[in-house]
Amino acid sequence: EKNTSNIQEGIDNLNKALQLRPDYDDAMAYMNLMYRERADVQCNDPASRAADLKTADEWVDKTLAVKKAKAEKQPGVGGITMGNEGK
Repeated sequence: EKNTSNIQEGIDNLNKALQLRPDYDDAMAYMNLMYRERADVQCNDPASRAADLKTADEWVDKTLAVKKAKAEKQPGVGGITMGNEGK
């Protein structure tokens, strides 16, 4: 089917993007969506559908982990601090 080949092309392109930038969280989020689309197309094959949904869930977990790691690397927001600084 045309949809199946388009979905596979999307997955292939996102894999290339992730090879270039392994921490590309937007590409990871789209991988989740592509696998969910593929699961919908493969509704006649329960095993393939379940495998694609499991893979999609794994991409959600990876996306969240990368976003969390990036957020932790961001410098803290400045503001009033209490303590003995400068004494």
